Amino acid sequence: KWAPKQGRITIKVFVPSTDDIWMFRVPQDISLTDFTSRVVGKLGFSVSFSGSVWDEPQYYFSKNDRFKSWVKGRIRFGRNLPIVAHV
Repeated sequence: KWAPKQGRITIKVFVPSTDDIWMFRVPQDISLTDFTSRVVGKLGFSVSFSGSVWDEPQYYFSKNDRFKSWVKGRIRFGRNLPIVAHV
């Protein structure tokens, strides 16, 4: 269900400050910078990202390689876990 389709994947974004979850269809190889731009464009305010609430301890993404590693492992227990966007 969450496998890449035509080179695109779905990344869920949880925004605790608004209690919303957004879904973004993005290229499989998207960079942290490009993903941040898309999310900011949709939300209308700046955010930083951390791993899902299931990641212990919670960590913030400041480097592209850490973001890409999280993207590859975002499917757990058959669920597409959301990345967390912090204002």
